[in-house]
Formats: sequence, structure tokens, C-alpha cells
Amino acid sequence: MIRIIFALIIVIILAVMAMANKELVQISYILGSTSPLPLYLILIVTFVISGLVFTLILLPSWIHDKVEIRRLRRRLRELEERS
Repeated sequence: MIRIIFALIIVIILAVMAMANKELVQISYILGSTSPLPLYLILIVTFVISGLVFTLILLPSWIHDKVEIRRLRRRLRELEERS
């Protein structure tokens, strides 16, 4: 439930930012620049990309934790069966 509320708050914040930032912005890189894009679009794309990077960084740790929990539960079940 808390995750849903948190996600809703983020979506509302993004919608408010999109309504307030409709001007066109050009991003300059080392090798060139983009065509003018709405600022809200840049913010949303940046948010999505950072979420994906965050997920990719934490994914190995999350998988390792799930495997460890499964191993410990199996070990606990074995010990309970012996006694």
C-alpha cells in the first residue's frame, strides 16, 4: 500500500512539473546537441532512465539476498525435522 501511495505521489509531482515546464530546451553534449525538446519530456526520460539504472545496480544484491533466504529456510527446515 505504501508503495502505491509513493508511486502516486511521484506521478502527481511529474504531472505538475510537466504542466509548469512546457518551454523548449536544447541539450548540448560534447559531440553535439539535441533538437529542442519540451522540458517535461526531458525530466520524465531522465526519471525513467535513472530508475532503470537504480534497478540494474540493485538487482544482483536483491537476487543474492533471495537465494540466501531460500538457502537459510531450507537449512532451518532440515534442522527442525531432525529434532
